[in-house]
Amino acid sequence: MLRMKFGRNDSMVRRVVAFAGSRRGVASVLSMMFLILFGSLAAAMAIASRGNIKTAATNLHMARAAGAAETGLAIAKARLQEAASRFIVAKSNIDSTFASKVWTGDTSSLGTVSRLSAPSGYSESSSPAGVVQALANHHAADQNIMTGVTVAQPTIASAPAWASSDTFGDAGWLITPAVGLENRTTGSMTSPLGYSIVYAPLANGTDVRVYSTGYDYNETRNGDPVKRTISMDFRIAKRLDQAILAPCTVQIGSRVSVAGDIGVAYSDVNQTAGNPLVMKSDFYGLDASLDAALNSFAALLKTNDADLNNRLRLSNATESADIPPSKSTDDFNKDGTLGDGPFTDADGDGMLDDFDLFLNRFDKNKDGKVVLSAALTTGTPSQGVAAEFTLDDDLAYNIDNAFPDRNKNSISGFTDTNGNGVWDSDERAADVTLDSNGNVLAERDRVLGWRDGTIDKRDQYAKLRGKLVFKVSQSAWKTAQGDLGAKIQGAIRPENNATAVTFGADTNDLPVVSSDSFVDSEAELRTASDGRPFWNQVGDQVGRSDLAADPFVVSTAVVNGTKKYTPLQPDGYTGDTPDGLPKNWQTAYWEPMPVGASTVTDYYYRPVFENMTFKDVTIPMGLNALFKNCTFAGVTYIKTTGSNTHVLFGEYGKMQIDSGTGRPKPAVVRYGYGLSSGQTDYPDNVLPSSAIPPSVPYILMATDPTKSLDKADVSKAAQTSLSGWSNLPSPLVIDGKRITDTRTVSNNIRFDSCLFVGSIVSDKPSGFTQQRNKIQFTGSTRILSKHPEQPDDASLNPEAQDQTAIKKSSMMLPNYSVDVGYFNSPATQNVQLKGAIVAGVLDIRGNATVDGVLMLTFAPVLGQGPLRDSQGNPIGNPASFNSTIGYFGSADGDSESVDPATLQTVGGVKIVGWDLGPNYDGFPDLGSWDTPTAAQFAAGAVSIPFNGYGRTQIRFDPTLVLPDGILLPLRIDSVKGTYREGEPW
Repeated sequence: MLRMKFGRNDSMVRRVVAFAGSRRGVASVLSMMFLILFGSLAAAMAIASRGNIKTAATNLHMARAAGAAETGLAIAKARLQEAASRFIVAKSNIDSTFASKVWTGDTSSLGTVSRLSAPSGYSESSSPAGVVQALANHHAADQNIMTGVTVAQPTIASAPAWASSDTFGDAGWLITPAVGLENRTTGSMTSPLGYSIVYAPLANGTDVRVYSTGYDYNETRNGDPVKRTISMDFRIAKRLDQAILAPCTVQIGSRVSVAGDIGVAYSDVNQTAGNPLVMKSDFYGLDASLDAALNSFAALLKTNDADLNNRLRLSNATESADIPPSKSTDDFNKDGTLGDGPFTDADGDGMLDDFDLFLNRFDKNKDGKVVLSAALTTGTPSQGVAAEFTLDDDLAYNIDNAFPDRNKNSISGFTDTNGNGVWDSDERAADVTLDSNGNVLAERDRVLGWRDGTIDKRDQYAKLRGKLVFKVSQSAWKTAQGDLGAKIQGAIRPENNATAVTFGADTNDLPVVSSDSFVDSEAELRTASDGRPFWNQVGDQVGRSDLAADPFVVSTAVVNGTKKYTPLQPDGYTGDTPDGLPKNWQTAYWEPMPVGASTVTDYYYRPVFENMTFKDVTIPMGLNALFKNCTFAGVTYIKTTGSNTHVLFGEYGKMQIDSGTGRPKPAVVRYGYGLSSGQTDYPDNVLPSSAIPPSVPYILMATDPTKSLDKADVSKAAQTSLSGWSNLPSPLVIDGKRITDTRTVSNNIRFDSCLFVGSIVSDKPSGFTQQRNKIQFTGSTRILSKHPEQPDDASLNPEAQDQTAIKKSSMMLPNYSVDVGYFNSPATQNVQLKGAIVAGVLDIRGNATVDGVLMLTFAPVLGQGPLRDSQGNPIGNPASFNSTIGYFGSADGDSESVDPATLQTVGGVKIVGWDLGPNYDGFPDLGSWDTPTAAQFAAGAVSIPFNGYGRTQIRFDPTLVLPDGILLPLRIDSVKGTYREGEPW
């Protein structure tokens, strides 16, 4: 055996060996420690991963359930709308009582309620009594029902125990079966994913809370699926979508903007100028270069505008095709710099329209803004900046003031201290932020471009901020009248990206409105006009109590301070014969009708009432007055006859100018009974019987019987000798009296610079007789709900019990011809109308604002009403009975207007004519190209300047309470701020 010897270093070797052995132990320990550590980490990671996977899976199932709930809520909203729209109702005040009854089906006391059949896709055994039953019927047609989740079929029930009566209604709850959204797995009776809905009527009666629960059966706990519940409130409502609703043709002129839909039911397009709508661009006539560019743009629209909104989408290859690029030689804005053309997107909205062309033309420094005149920038952030557009302040103001509620918080406008209808620099905006001392920190709408003195993209200009709805088909209209683009100009921006134009609309989209639509609301308003009799109120104010017994006891003006009554006495006589003139005709006030029009259809002598205040007053039939600067509080009721369908109703009593006196006289004097002595075939004339000697053989004109108007104008003895006597119409007889002057049974009234605090209503004429039943609102006439200066004065505001009726309509004049403003209105004209405006035909010219809705009732039909002669033959053109908003020339079909281009210039100013006095009312007595005589100049003849086109804004108010009578489907509105998550039970 070999023995090793270490010698003297033996101990050191032993220590090294020992140390080496000890290191091997440490390594083992460290290895074990790392093994434990990594093992623990691995286990922890495994546990964490498993938890994360579990958590992620749970979140996925919760998200699936939430998505199913959202699906259910969307379906519930759509079905609520569908079910509600099946109920066509006449009542418009959808209060808690009405809504709760129409929901449950107790409709016997709700007036006219009709039901549409079920939409295609499912059938019903019977028509639903109420909205909740219509909902149940639709849900009963659902497929892929999940069994064992909720109810087996739609169930209408009472409120459950958990539902508080303070919040929820007691009856009319609907619980639906759960509906699967995925296919069932093999052998399963339940879809993995689905939803169920509970419709819970609320205690306020008008609202329904929808609970939608989503289920995911791919993840269960104790047999229950993952589920999420969400809820939202919906309100039963009724309203129009249209700012203008008309059965006649409509014309929207330049310097007019409309916020809201326009619905036109006129369809007789084969008539001359039979276009249901003519709408003009605001930008023609400003500049020759702009006109040329607009013409080129119109040609592009004709070929490229696919959606008929008069705008071209630059992102769409079809619509943007052929848009000319800017050329190096272009200088469209005339600033001396080349390279700028008209067809660029100046407002950056991705569309090209006529507003872009306007901005490109007048934006001199290319900063995206057009600075207005000094008159319009005073007091604005643009004050002192060099003006870029001064050609038309009316147009500029209309655009800068359009869409006043820029931040859509329902606060807009300004405090109109001087009542002129325009914002002045010392008037405060309504939507402001104040500091603790009440000082204005910020004007919120102005920050967004309202009345900031410039026109730019923030003004969101559009000719029409809404859509167009027509009864006529597009093909029928185009075939009859040609290219529609030439008829409908200006940008159209429908809300919520809706279709810009709808043709062939049915009565649900375009409801029928007639003079018979508003019977109940008319009656409510007439009943509210319960103040002291008219002549008592006049007498009280002028200090003549005897006026109540005899309004004509005075023959000259009666003045009491600022209040003044200028009488018009009854018809006088020439000898024993009535002459058709008032007794005081030589001094009485008279005016053409319509006032301010270039084409006069008649003349009126009028009594005049100035600076008076009336409360709940009834204006007597036949008054035909002029009210100047008067206040009407509460309801103003205008009396007229309903028996006005006689073919000569507008001719009886017609006047013409007497060249000898320069004053109106009857066109035909009609003297009496038309009977020989002892004959009683016709009723007595309204004139005293002693006025006509019974021996007169011909009563109308003994020497010229061919001028007879009706059979009663000819005596029995003369009937055989008068050729065509049998073709004459029968006389007009009302309440047993023969009427020879229909002024006595109608009312043609002008309100000049009057304030209505409440509503105005009339009797309903059966026919449309625009010469006799006509109302003109001129000057600064306003219709408001509260007195602007004294809102708490009971004598100047409506009575509390009348407010419900007044809120439904501020103007209820069915089958009346209504003129708001007049051509060539001065800057002082400022007509402001609010609420539901009902008229036969309504024209708006000059400076006017309408916040509400215009509903017109006269549907012109050839051969009916004024469109027939005395023998009943069809005459005239139905398209001529149009509603004109804004300026249109006579060449456009507005016979009451003139063309500014044809006016004479006197002293560098265009004039519309000459005012010869003696009242100097600002209306022309001679035309523009006529020249007064030396005597007329000496008497004070003055020229009347052309004041411009004026500006008109019509703004639809969706919160408006409509008058009862218009048949419309119910609708469902989402209630803002009511979306919730979680179960209530």
